[in-house]
Amino acid sequence: LTANGKADQDSIRLALKHMEDGLKTKEIAVAQKSFAPEFSISIYSLPFASGLLKQIMEGITFQSIQPDWKGMKTKGNVTSLEVRFTLAGGQEEKSMIAFNESGKILFVDYFDRLFGDSRYRKSSLAAVLPFRIEGGSIILSARLNDSPRVMSFLLDTGADGMAIRRSLADSIGLKVSHSQEASVVGGRKTVQISADNVLRLSDSLSLKKQNIAIFERVRNGTDGIIGLNLIRKYITEVNFDTQTISLYTFGDYIFQRKGRMIPLRVPSLIMLPSALNLTGDKSISGNFIMDTGANYYLIAFSRFVRQNRLLLSGFKPEGSGATVSLGHSTPVFYGHARSLKVGSVVSKNVPVTLQASTGGDSSNHTDVDGSIGIQFFSDFNFMIDLLRKVVHLSPRKKLK
Repeated sequence: LTANGKADQDSIRLALKHMEDGLKTKEIAVAQKSFAPEFSISIYSLPFASGLLKQIMEGITFQSIQPDWKGMKTKGNVTSLEVRFTLAGGQEEKSMIAFNESGKILFVDYFDRLFGDSRYRKSSLAAVLPFRIEGGSIILSARLNDSPRVMSFLLDTGADGMAIRRSLADSIGLKVSHSQEASVVGGRKTVQISADNVLRLSDSLSLKKQNIAIFERVRNGTDGIIGLNLIRKYITEVNFDTQTISLYTFGDYIFQRKGRMIPLRVPSLIMLPSALNLTGDKSISGNFIMDTGANYYLIAFSRFVRQNRLLLSGFKPEGSGATVSLGHSTPVFYGHARSLKVGSVVSKNVPVTLQASTGGDSSNHTDVDGSIGIQFFSDFNFMIDLLRKVVHLSPRKKLK
């Protein structure tokens, strides 16, 4: 590394060599030697990005990578370099590649473009949607397919896609196309899916080919849930002051308001690097889901609680109860934590729920330590940009 933290050419050359060797031989393990921990393709971080790279390797034959060293630029801790990929038959593709301060690859714009995204395209406003707040939750009005019925959908960043309650699905004639396994708190369950639906968010904006899971009930007593199926498609700016959601196409959009920027990862759901200080003795780092559909401040999952002995740390519960999901009951203890740090945002004396172990973990993902709910995020206006892997938080005008 150079003295100012900028990646040097030797580090970048080595990363490009690993990338080139891996692409030419179609060996993912070799190509991955060039990746930064934050490497992503399109909106997906590792390890899901490795699956997208496999698709690229299966469909494209690479011959070489030629860098343009004269055009190398560094902004902050990111160095950008234009390269030329030579493919089978002599076809060429130009691309920007971004490197971290260690010379490892953060993203390849050509790979992003293969999945329909680019950080270098002009971003434009696609729609502004009004929402209302019920029980602290963000509620959108929308219609499904050709039904004239206006339905209430919870904006739930903790959900992978859409869901609807069964009685409503039956009343509007939603057809079940197949069943599949779904992850839920406490385990897994086979759920029925209705495929190829149209979600009509406004007169000018619809999402086509939507799969919708059918549940007996959905969160907060709403008609349904809109999850990352919307946020994967658009930069999503939620303004509690005006009660509007502005949707922008992925590209060069820059958040204009003052506030804090928090890095995120998207292996499947939105993961935020966080640190929980329960009793004041020490902070424990963890990966917490951004879950606007959950009406709490913070919950720590049982595996994280057990591994860090949080219930034996001097924490004094203020109450107890149980969470129940699909017949699986998990005991919980309520209280307050000394602080929660999300990115560079620090909140003090925060409400916290700790899940106790019952012989099974509350999450099917071993890298998920807990969930941060709407009670945290409603203190801010926020913007989610899954392509650039950031959440922006800005103070609300109506809060003192």
